This record gives sequence, C-alpha cells and structure tokens, in this order.
Amino acid sequence: MDTILHTYLLLAENPVKLDGEYLQKYDARKLRYGKNILEGLPHLVVQSILEATPHLNIADNSDEIQVLEALRTFCGRFSSSEDALLLAIALLQTFIQNNYTGPCFLSEIKEIEGAKQSVLVNLLSSGGQPAYDLMESPLLLILSLILLEQITQQPSILGNATDDEEIDPPVVSPTNTPSLLAVAHWWRARALVTHLSLLSEPSGYQPAIIASILGSVDLVHAITKDLPSEFPEMTKKNLYTIFYLENVKSSLAINTEHLCLPTLTKVKKLTNFEFVLTGARAIRTKFQQKSHSGLIILAESSFQSLEAEQGEPEDALPENFTLQSDLLLEKTHFESIGNEPLDQQIVKSRKLESDEDMEEENKVLPVALRQENIPSHLQALDPNEQPKLSNYDNIQLLLRLYVLRQLSPAKDPMVEEELGAVIYRIIHQDGPKNYGIFSRALWERSVVETLKARTVERGLLQMQALVEELGLRIRTKLLSHDDNTENPPSRLKYIHQLPFIPRWELDTLLAEKYMSLGVLKSAVEIYERLHLACEAALCYAAVGDERQAETIILNRINENPKDARAISILGDIRQDPNLWEQSWQIGKYVNAKNSLAKYYYQPPPSSGLTKNLGAVLRHLNDSLRRYPLSFETWYFYGCVGLESGKMELAAEAFSRCVSLDPTHGAAWSNLSAAYVELDKLKEAFSCLKQAVSTDARKNWRIWENYMLVAMKLNEWQDVLMACKNLVTIKRDRVGEASIDLPVVEKLVELLISTDYEVDSLSYYQRSCIDFICNTIPSIVTTSARCWRIVARVELWRGRPWAALDCHEKAYRAVSHNPDLEINEKIWEETVDACDDLVAAYESLGEMEGRHGSGSLVCQDWKYKSRATIKALMSKGKGIWEESDGWERLLEMRRQL
Repeated sequence: MDTILHTYLLLAENPVKLDGEYLQKYDARKLRYGKNILEGLPHLVVQSILEATPHLNIADNSDEIQVLEALRTFCGRFSSSEDALLLAIALLQTFIQNNYTGPCFLSEIKEIEGAKQSVLVNLLSSGGQPAYDLMESPLLLILSLILLEQITQQPSILGNATDDEEIDPPVVSPTNTPSLLAVAHWWRARALVTHLSLLSEPSGYQPAIIASILGSVDLVHAITKDLPSEFPEMTKKNLYTIFYLENVKSSLAINTEHLCLPTLTKVKKLTNFEFVLTGARAIRTKFQQKSHSGLIILAESSFQSLEAEQGEPEDALPENFTLQSDLLLEKTHFESIGNEPLDQQIVKSRKLESDEDMEEENKVLPVALRQENIPSHLQALDPNEQPKLSNYDNIQLLLRLYVLRQLSPAKDPMVEEELGAVIYRIIHQDGPKNYGIFSRALWERSVVETLKARTVERGLLQMQALVEELGLRIRTKLLSHDDNTENPPSRLKYIHQLPFIPRWELDTLLAEKYMSLGVLKSAVEIYERLHLACEAALCYAAVGDERQAETIILNRINENPKDARAISILGDIRQDPNLWEQSWQIGKYVNAKNSLAKYYYQPPPSSGLTKNLGAVLRHLNDSLRRYPLSFETWYFYGCVGLESGKMELAAEAFSRCVSLDPTHGAAWSNLSAAYVELDKLKEAFSCLKQAVSTDARKNWRIWENYMLVAMKLNEWQDVLMACKNLVTIKRDRVGEASIDLPVVEKLVELLISTDYEVDSLSYYQRSCIDFICNTIPSIVTTSARCWRIVARVELWRGRPWAALDCHEKAYRAVSHNPDLEINEKIWEETVDACDDLVAAYESLGEMEGRHGSGSLVCQDWKYKSRATIKALMSKGKGIWEESDGWERLLEMRRQL
C-alpha cells in the first residue's frame, strides 16, 4: 500500500480522486499526511509529526559539527519509523514553498531551537562554496537531507567539505531494490538538486550522486515492480514520464546538458508528442500591410497522453501583462501554413542543408523546411488557435528551451527567435492552464523580451509581478495588487520537473543586465543587498577596478573565514598560488585547483617559474576527483596529457569528455590522436568518424587526421571522402593548395589499376572520377602536376582528347611563370613540361578523336609540337642558350 501512496506523491496526483479503491483500507493518518502534501500544505505534516517529539535545544554557541551531530541524533528518532519518508518529503516540500513557489510557511521549527542561521547555511555549503545566505528556513532542507541519507543508508555529504574520503554513489537494482527504498532515493535526488540550486555553481559530491540515481530508468523499474497488476498503466506511464523529465532537469543542473537530447527523444516518444518548428507568414505590428516570414511551433498532444488535468481559473493565474504598444500587436497573427512553399520561408532565416531529414531527432527542435515535411494533422492546425497541450508536453517544450539556451551562443538572434516560438506556443493555447507552467513560460518570455528595446518594459514589469505574486518576503512591491496567501495545489505539482528558479534569482538576473549595460553601481547595489559579495567583487574586477574588488573580498573573508570560493577569487585577483592552496585546504573548492593548474601551465613572468606539466596534471587530478563531471577540466587534462606524452592518461580524459558531450568534435579528434600514438588505429578511426559527424565537419584539421588514419588502414573510400571535404573546406582560402597531391596520386593509381567499364562502375570509381575530372580542374591555376593527374584519368576513361587538353594546360601553367627568364630552375621545369607535351602530342595526336571513327585527337600534332618548341626557345634565346634545357629543346626539334 505504501508504494501506491508514494507513487502518487512522486506524481503529485491525488490518489483519492483517481483510484480510491486502492486506498479504502489505507492507514488514515498516512493518507491524511499524503493529502496534506498533495494539497500544498506539507508544513502541517511537519508540525503533526514533530509535535509528539521531545524538543531538542541547541546551544547558541554550538559550532557546525556539534549542530550537525545533534540534528543527526534528532533525525535518528524518526529514520526507522513508518513516518520517516513522509516527514522527509514534507520538510523538502515546505522548504521549496518557502524559497521557490510561495507562500512562506513555518519559518522555523519550534521543536529545534538555538541553531543560528549562519551555522545552518554553512552546513549547506559544498565544495568550498557557501550556500545562499538569505534563504528561508535552511533547517528544513538539512533535516530532509539527513533523514533521506539515513533512510537510504548512504554516507552523509553534509559537513564533509574537508574530508578526503571518496563517496561511492548509490546503485539501484530494478529487481533487488525494495520499492520504498527506490522512492527514497528518488526524493533524495530531488533534495540534492534543490541543494545545488542554493550554490553558485555545481560542485561537491551532489552531482555524481544525482547522476547515479536519475541516470538509469532502473529506478522506476524498482518502484513499479511492487505495484499491483491491476494498477492503471497510464499512471505507470506518467511515472516513467516524470523520471525522464527529471533526468533532463538534473542534467541541466549539473552542467551535463549535452546528455539531455537522447532523454528528451525518449520522453517525446513515450507521450506520443508531435511538434515541429517551421515557418509561416506573420503580421506582428498594427500597421503592417504585408506579412513576413516568422517561426512557429506547431504542436499537438496525443489524446492517449492527455491526463485528466485541471487548470486554475483565469483569476488565479499570474497576470499576463499586455504590451500596451502603439506599434506591436498583443498577439502575432499567422496566415495559414499552406499559403506558400515553406522552404521559401524558413531557409531565409535558417541556414540548413536542403537534404536534411525532416524529423531531425538529433536536434533540440525538429525542423520542417518544407510544407510536405509537416505531418498532415499538424498542418491542419489553426496557427492562431492551437489546441491545449498536456502539461507534460508543455514541460518538454520548456526543457528543450533550456537545453537550446545552454547549448547555443548567447544573444544569437536566430536562437532568440526559436526560444520565442517555443514560449509563444506554451502561452497562447486554448483550455485551462497550470499555474507553475504558465508562470514559468511568462518568466522565460520576460527574459527574452528584456533583450529587445520594444518589449523591455513589459518584460521587466512581468518579472516583478511574478516575484511579488509568490507571496514571499521582499523589500518593496512596485506593483499594486492584493496579497494572496492561499496556495494553489498545482504550484508544487510540477516543481520537480522544471528547473529551479529561487526567488532571489530575479534580482541576480537584473544585476547581470545592469552589468551588460555597463551600469556597474546598480549591479553592485543589488549584489550587496543579496549578500553576494563574490559577485560584487567580480563586477569590479571585470571593469578593471581590482583594488575595490580586493577590498570587498577581504571583507567577505573576514566575515566568513571558511568561504573557500572567496579565498580562491582573491587568489585569482592577486595571482597568488598560496591563496588557491588555502582555498583547497579549507573547502576543497575545485576552481582553486583549476586556477593552480592554469598558473603552472603558463606561469606569469614575474613568478620566475617555467611550465610544469607534472604540477598541472596533479592539480587537475585533484580537481577531477572532487568534481568528475566538468567537461572543461577533463578537456584541459587531456590536452596536457597529450603535450606531456602521457597517452593513456589523455585517452582516458578525452573518453570522459565524449561521454559528457558526444557532440564535441575536437574531443573526439584528440581522443583519436591519443589512440594513434598508442597504435590503436581502429579505435582512432572510429573516433574520427564520430568527430566528422558533429558540428566540427568544417574543421580541416580533423578531416586531415581522418584521411591519414584511413590511409594507414587502407580505407580508400574514406580517404577519398576526406580528400574531397578538405578541398571543399580550404579551396576558398588557399585554392589549389587544398589538394593533397601525393594522396590524390595514390587514389588515381588505385582507380586506373582496374578496367574502365562505363556500365559497371563502383561507387568509389564514380566518386573518384567526379572528384578528379570535375572538382580538381575547377580550382587548379598553376599546378602542372595536377593537370597531369587529371590527364591520366581521362586517358583511362578512353578520352584521349581530354587528356591532351590537360597536358596543354599543364604546360601553360608552367610556361606562364614570370620567373622563367631569371630562374634557371623554372626554365628547366618548363623544358620538362614542354618535353611532356610534345610526347603527349606524339602518343595521343593520332588516336581516335571525340567525334568517333574518322576523327583524330590532333591531326596537326607535329605542327603544334614544333610551334610549342619554337615559342619556348624564343623566350629563352639570349638568356639560356648555354643551358642543358636549351640543348634538349634543340634535340626535340631535330627529332620532329
């Protein structure tokens, strides 16, 4: 029975409403606790369970270790009880309400007295980074984390900031792990993601534990195995759906966003969600007479995946501010999708290959370039009145928005248009709306709109309104509206599937905008009000005022001597290795080790040091042992491994890189370089195939390595492909120097070693002929060697007239050299080319010509030979008459 209740708690679905028959004989107290959590009143559960517990008093002067031990002892009273997991869930949900969704309940727990806010905040610090000072009720999250550690019997990560021991992440078995234990692991992952959102950047043991718990669908298998056979399949399906959504959310939280796309593809198929980004004519302004191309998301949820969802009434939703613009329409008006060929609309704004697959499953937003690529039922939608999407599908779109933003360059106009299309689809749809999803869509619209002059006013007002509507404690309210302390249940319903945005993030975002505009004073004021001293110092350092930055950091260190991040930033400002070492000793702050590695890799001239690759590797190794999910650190580690000749180390490092980001072409290429040095050519070639399949396909160095390894493996079809791509990439910059002549000559030898049969040419033969006879002649200007290569192939094809034409071009390429009359080497080369041309005239001139029987390739070949020799002798007369080349020309003339 407990598994059923906890399944609904994970889903945030009311079990009485959906499947009351399962709960008729259920424990009334647990059922009441479950209802309280689902109805947005988890603080009632906390109060009910703790009120029967003897109070715990903590002395005012207790340090962090004493407080932590006291809290562990206190939680130990509950960890073996049936209510332990419900209490941990209620504590976590109450903390989330107080800091993320509002309104604020239970600011302190009366049963535990004496612990200072600063001590509790320090307990939530991790990896040398302090947690946010001004959070509400940190004790709630600490108790939840301790309880979940005790329930799952996992080693504690609280208070271990200075321990050197490594913590193995938990392993969940789909068959052997009890369902309630799997549920506890899931809630622990949720609590750890919440914990990470309190830090400025992911660090410590949390990312590895989160990735271990939410990295495998075995977690859901372990839960569903204990559900009764008659349990609704749709509810099980929803459980798998939220797992995949939370997998993506956690990847975004721990900076492994490149792993999100396969999971998004899975959840898209699971909910049978169909959507596509395409183009449509749109009118955006009130005075626009002619519609112009724009981007739009066409989307429709499957009827099978539409859960029984109830949204809030309009007056309970956050206010959707209007533009109040004399120019812009409140809502874009799209013309019918079928009005004109879509390839004319979208290709103008998005440079994509015309032969790309429509579905594009490997892209964050699948794109339809042409009308016929859009599924018929999506094409039939009214673009101005699209149907309601299921909440899970809305969340999928929002998660794709976050992935796209993290994978794309900042302020890219095309990306902003795509983000706007996603947000527009979520906001403008028929039917009831969920508070959490709708408010998040409004927030993201505001983030995009604050980048544009015409919409910045609405964006800032909307942001302010959303924060004030949370009912949280804020200094001032700029907008007048009634306080509403009633908490809609759905504010917590999807909170674990959407990336966390703590209530102080609005001010932080505003400060970042001020910084981007150069308004330093306003940015610093916000950071100081939020007690973000490190960010304020970085503001001053960014504008060159390092003295003021140092003053702020020193004040912060005096207030909190254990702030390892602040000490490390001071080390960055002073370029002092001792401060980085101190930061590492105090809090194992990984960026301190990264700074040390960079320092010893490129020591400043004033230090008197030289590059020390051994020290660099040692510091990077320490950093990666503490935080093994950093792509940038693994990449640097691998590069130093290559430079120092440690190929096994480099191979391991770049293997970790490509596991974190399978789309990084340079990492694949470097991994192949390490394998080549280790004489693992097949592995190297496999890596290079991955490299050229990424966005690095325009990188000529990668194609060059691909070509060289393919040659060693005798993969001549791949050699040809690499050679062609090198020419395509480099021709505009270096012209005929893009042709690797020794490689092309080898390809030609292989080609002409077989018989030419026009009706049975292999793919290699057709490709090679096209490359040699069509591509190369289009870029050759001065290389006689290239023309001779082409001539060999043309002769093999039975086209002697074309071969002779190539020989003539080869001679002209040499004879037009302006150094002919001053450089004897050039003169001799020209004589060689003349000799080759005369020999070609003699051997090819009397062959059958292009017009068939009766025609010759060159009927007057003797005349042309004499004319060529005479013309060259006239250029060398009086200059090279004593040279060997001159004697050879005389001999050629005598033989004719």
